[in-house]
Amino acid sequence: MGEKDLVQKLLEDCPDVFADIYNVLLFQGRQIIKAEDLHDTKNESQYKADTSKMHEERRDLLKLWSNGKQKALLGIENQIARDHSMPFRVIGYDGVSYRSQVLKSWEGERCPVITLVLYFGEKRWEKPRSIAEELPEITNLHGMDYKIHVFEIPLLTDKQIQMFQSDFRIIAEFFAAQRKGEKYEGTTRKIQHVDEMLKFMAVFTEDHRFLEVKLDDKEKEGTNMCAILDQIERKGMEAGMEAGMEAGRKEGIKIGKKLGRKSGKNDGIQSVSKLIGILIQQGKVTELEKLRDQKYCEKLLEKYHL
Repeated sequence: MGEKDLVQKLLEDCPDVFADIYNVLLFQGRQIIKAEDLHDTKNESQYKADTSKMHEERRDLLKLWSNGKQKALLGIENQIARDHSMPFRVIGYDGVSYRSQVLKSWEGERCPVITLVLYFGEKRWEKPRSIAEELPEITNLHGMDYKIHVFEIPLLTDKQIQMFQSDFRIIAEFFAAQRKGEKYEGTTRKIQHVDEMLKFMAVFTEDHRFLEVKLDDKEKEGTNMCAILDQIERKGMEAGMEAGMEAGRKEGIKIGKKLGRKSGKNDGIQSVSKLIGILIQQGKVTELEKLRDQKYCEKLLEKYHL
């Protein structure tokens, strides 16, 4: 998944976001997992292939949850594309985590391993969520099935989205709006992890103006997505005005020369330049394109007494 995968992991690796994802998706909003009970742990494993060479296999995120006598290894896998082999991949990841618990380096009691698959794609998952779905004959042969947890983030209900207490609520709202074909308008909810959120939005909206947002440390403490989108919109308007001024200046020279020759005056260019300045000051940038119509231009010159 490349850049998108990396960006997702940056945000989800924050303990409060990681815990929030589990509490909402697996425990229906109950606060079972607390951020302070999560600990980073090794999320890669090595294995030998037929070539006898060592290969490394890395899952997206893995944390150790420890709360008194309760303990579990919790993983998150991100998917943009649908993958029919996901049950095999997850059982491979989980198997490695279970195997690590029989090694001498493992400390304490053994514990369960749980993995959530977060799917961000536009199409429905419609791929196997268990080994039996991929290999139906396993049931007839009394083979052991292995089910996985797949959550389609764009299809989360409003009730589920409102359960999120971390920045992941913004992510869920964004994908829900995308699925409905609506423009994401932002929210006044305070962002806890501003840098990670800006990188996420830059990649998933394909709008790198998010990376150009300038906020000092004090501003980051209280910023929200509405404020960020407002700043981006203002920058967009400023850029558009600058482009409009340049285009208007070039077009104004042409129109001004025509008007000057027609009226016998030499101030045609100057008059049109003043008109362009007035229109930009009033925020009427779209009017600049209409100045190419000489009659319309003359009408505005008369209106503004130029």
